[in-house]
Amino acid sequence: MFTSKDDLKLDYGVDMEIGKFLTDRKVPSENLYWKDRLLYIIPMPGYLFIPLYMDIQYRLGLSKKQLLSEEHLQLLEAILHSAARLEAKTINFKQHIEECTALAEPVNKNPGFLQDLKYYFGGEKEKSGVSLGAAYPSLSRADAYLFSLCCFDFGGDLKKQLADAWYALIGYYLVIDDLEDLESDYEHQEENAVIEAGLDDRGVRSVMDVLDRCYETMNKINPVLANRMDHKRQVIRVKEKIDTFLEKIKNR
Repeated sequence: MFTSKDDLKLDYGVDMEIGKFLTDRKVPSENLYWKDRLLYIIPMPGYLFIPLYMDIQYRLGLSKKQLLSEEHLQLLEAILHSAARLEAKTINFKQHIEECTALAEPVNKNPGFLQDLKYYFGGEKEKSGVSLGAAYPSLSRADAYLFSLCCFDFGGDLKKQLADAWYALIGYYLVIDDLEDLESDYEHQEENAVIEAGLDDRGVRSVMDVLDRCYETMNKINPVLANRMDHKRQVIRVKEKIDTFLEKIKNR
């Protein structure tokens, strides 16, 4: 599967220079996140989110030069390597956050935001200077990627915009993923926002509310990407998926 700069532009609205840079980038060696991958960006959410969020960061005002810098790319790649180690259960979540903190500190240009993250991941998010965390804990499972923002110096207003955009992007993808993986996550007791929301009518409304908020936030930033979200929320059948899953469980 191949994703080009043109695909990223036409399908998601991604800046052509950002798209070219990332699709041309070599896969980092000995990085578990890219293990057995031949291409840096493939058409899967776990890789697409990199150019999509980078384009969002650029749209919100971060420097393209800094976004495409080796300092930033090597930090985000190291964070994702740690995330892959967490997924493989070679480290636990606490160790993952400790690794990401240690990776961010040498290149940190935003002491305030790094402290926000320390409060958040330390269980004291009320002390943070920005609202972090999603409606359901499972929708926050990729939040360690926010350590990559420590490469940039930005103030309060932009901090909120970057955080809100992150949750709009990743929340959308994680909800869709959790709907598809409902049965598997249930069997393996994995995190799943749909299960957390509740497998009833109230849960259906909650899931749709999440998708609605993701769309509304993204439509103010990247209308091309928002249009894809809008299409998905109109064609997805949350109740049908939940009912099908419950029927399977009932008949076992």
